[in-house]
Amino acid sequence: MSGKFKKSRLTGQTAFGAVYAGARYATVDLVYYYTRASQLQGRVGIVVGKKAFAGAVVRNRIKRRLRELYRQFVAVFADLDLVIVVKGGRREPQYGSLERQFKTLAGKIR
Repeated sequence: MSGKFKKSRLTGQTAFGAVYAGARYATVDLVYYYTRASQLQGRVGIVVGKKAFAGAVVRNRIKRRLRELYRQFVAVFADLDLVIVVKGGRREPQYGSLERQFKTLAGKIR
C-alpha cells in the first residue's frame, strides 16, 4: 500500500459512523456513503465482508481494485469522506464494472 493512500484512509469507528450518517448511493455491486470531509482532504474507507467473499485473496483483490479507482477519481472525491461497501451474494466484481459504477457516482455527486 502506498504511503499516499495511507494518508487518505478513513480509520476508526467514529469516523466511519460519521460517514454512515451522511448521504448514501447504491449501485449494482457497491454502496457508497459520503459526507463532506472533516479534514482538509477527503478520505476513503473500503469494506469487504467475510460473509460476502469468503476468500482473503478475493477480498484483497477487490480492495486493490477499489483503491486504484479511488486514485483515478481522487479529484472528484477530494472534498468528501467516502465509505465504499461491497455487496455480497454476487460474483466477484470485475474492474470494468467497478469503473463504470465509480463514473456513475462521480456524475451523481457533481
